[in-house]
Amino acid sequence: MGKANISRQALIEAIATLEARREPAGEDDSRRAIDTALLALREKLAVLQAEPGDPKRHQLAVLVADLSGFTALSEHMDAERVRDAINAMWKVLDGVILAWGGQIDQHAGDSLMALFGLPYPRQGDAARALYAALSMQRELALFNERVRHAAADPFDDSWVGEWPGPDMRIGVHSGPVYFARSPGLMASGRPTAVGETVAIARRLEKLSPSGRVLTSPMIRRQTQGRFVFEPFTGSSVPTAGEEDFYVVAGARAMTTAYSPGVVAGQVTRLVGRADLIDRLQMALQTVADSRTPHLVTLIGYPGAGKSRLAHEFEAQARLLSGSPSVLRAGTQGAFPNLPYALIRDFLLRRFSIRPQNSPYLVEDKLQKGVAELIGDSPDAAHPFGSSADALLLLGGLLDAGAAADIAPEEVSAVLQSLLAAITAGGPAIVILEGVNRADRRSLDLIDHLVQQADIGPVLFLGLATVTEETNPEDALPWLGRGAELFSPVERLEVPLLSAVNSRLMATEVLNALSPIPMRLLDLIVAESGGNPLYIETLIQLLIEQGIITVGEHWRVDMDGAERVRLPRGLPHLIEARLATLPLSEQKVLQYASVFGPLCWDTALLELLPEREYGEIGVEKALLGLELKGYLAADDVNSFGASQAYAFRRDSVRQAAYMALSADRRRYLHLEAANWLITHRDTTRLGAWFPVSRLIAHHFAAAGEEAGAATWRQRTDVRGLDR
Repeated sequence: MGKANISRQALIEAIATLEARREPAGEDDSRRAIDTALLALREKLAVLQAEPGDPKRHQLAVLVADLSGFTALSEHMDAERVRDAINAMWKVLDGVILAWGGQIDQHAGDSLMALFGLPYPRQGDAARALYAALSMQRELALFNERVRHAAADPFDDSWVGEWPGPDMRIGVHSGPVYFARSPGLMASGRPTAVGETVAIARRLEKLSPSGRVLTSPMIRRQTQGRFVFEPFTGSSVPTAGEEDFYVVAGARAMTTAYSPGVVAGQVTRLVGRADLIDRLQMALQTVADSRTPHLVTLIGYPGAGKSRLAHEFEAQARLLSGSPSVLRAGTQGAFPNLPYALIRDFLLRRFSIRPQNSPYLVEDKLQKGVAELIGDSPDAAHPFGSSADALLLLGGLLDAGAAADIAPEEVSAVLQSLLAAITAGGPAIVILEGVNRADRRSLDLIDHLVQQADIGPVLFLGLATVTEETNPEDALPWLGRGAELFSPVERLEVPLLSAVNSRLMATEVLNALSPIPMRLLDLIVAESGGNPLYIETLIQLLIEQGIITVGEHWRVDMDGAERVRLPRGLPHLIEARLATLPLSEQKVLQYASVFGPLCWDTALLELLPEREYGEIGVEKALLGLELKGYLAADDVNSFGASQAYAFRRDSVRQAAYMALSADRRRYLHLEAANWLITHRDTTRLGAWFPVSRLIAHHFAAAGEEAGAATWRQRTDVRGLDR
């Protein structure tokens, strides 16, 4: 295993070196030679990533797919045409497997077996296998449709006129997989997957209804909450165990729901915000009654509870009759100057579009999503109509390069139509996370929609944070108009808690401690300064230090509480809390902080020393950090087998970053740059975000100005990849 890692690292460094020598433009011999070498190195790296490493057991997800009616197809078509047709189809479907981080283990004409979990078996492998399976079914349908259109050409005499548009059966199972050399594959010298898990996946494929995906209870347990499952009704000749199989009906919509604070397993209750909840409910009622848009901006210091307030308001709004649609968008602060970044995130989440999706599938999702909004409305009566131009513009907004050239009035028109369609059935709430970090074009567009557009009953709820470095007054164009009479914009300050409410919140959190010492409450209230996050974090720190003992009967060591040196201010308290984490979680959080607001698990797996943590240790640490509220999985920015994670709080990322020595930070920034270079051309993520700018940032942070300059040249004046 160590040798494989050395080879992988050598390949990554070689790719990074060649990329630095590759000019962004030009077609000279040197450029072509470098491109050829890069292609060979990336293919070698892909092969290395696909190798199981040894024949021992691996916990993998196995996908088996088979084309329905292949025998009839081969009987009625010329052999060469069958070959060309099947190759064209598999080129599309193989691409789906690879896009979701799978590895193709076997191909046999009309069938395929793919593995998910190489080289790093992880918890998300089962979900990626199901996403790939569902995408394969949709991509095959789209492929058949394209072939039908091509067959209408009277001058086309290729195989397209004979293609019957077949369906596919897919089975997915997860479990231990072994590797052995198959007699039929001896020429390749590569071992193939064998074992009971493979046998069950093949059986699922045979039983699967045509055009569907059939899976096992194991997969259902591993992906609970992310997909919709239907019980398998069985075949005409039932066999043992069939009653436990499930048809995958589809994937659930992507969510970015806020998770409230938790102390000792108990969710903390919102305290002292009743008046703000009332104001928000009044704004929603105004929107519903007037059927006009309204914009409320929540402004407060870190930890004041803006996200928690929005979460509580959303929960209460969903209880209303005719509950509003709730949509979310944010930019994670990663690319604050990228044109329409906030709007792009809104569209990606609304239509469940991911970097793994092909351009054909992205277009299909947009078409179906818009058609679902329109329903049975006549074209002339509906704001969206059947305009192909609107769909084309929505697609253009998803591409950072294309979006930069779209005129604001065009974006405004299409977004106005989209929001009007969404609100045709009732009010909508659009929660804008970190709105003061959004790009200017997005902010101006929101301002225009609220002030002048006919978009129906939309309540925009922006969350803006005040820090020493950022002031919402400087970023948000509408804040100065909040005091105007009948203004559709409103600002709500989220103040720190009063001493009375601070004591009430601490009492609520410590309700299992009876009686609660007054000295403990006085200590917490005095140290917190009215910051709700400080109260939660301080109590959790006291629990982790053993000063407060939880369980069936809570106890507190007051002498210890008064002796302990408590950190002054929220940043120092967070530093102290992070210091109590297990070493593996500390390291993972520190390495993640180097990447910025977003990081990827595969990067952490490759950067962290395997001899100390290994893939199991890294994944366990990520899960622990997610459960503790430090990181949140983010599907919009995931790609291939790489799961994206976002820091829930900037203060946590800053504390983790500052815990690294200056030399270590420089080294990790260089490693991050090389990792991004290696993966830059293997994902659509570069179409949505300026990866070259991110690479340049890491080189600059590592003190490598030459490397930073090279990658800045790959970024045009708008900050987009060339």
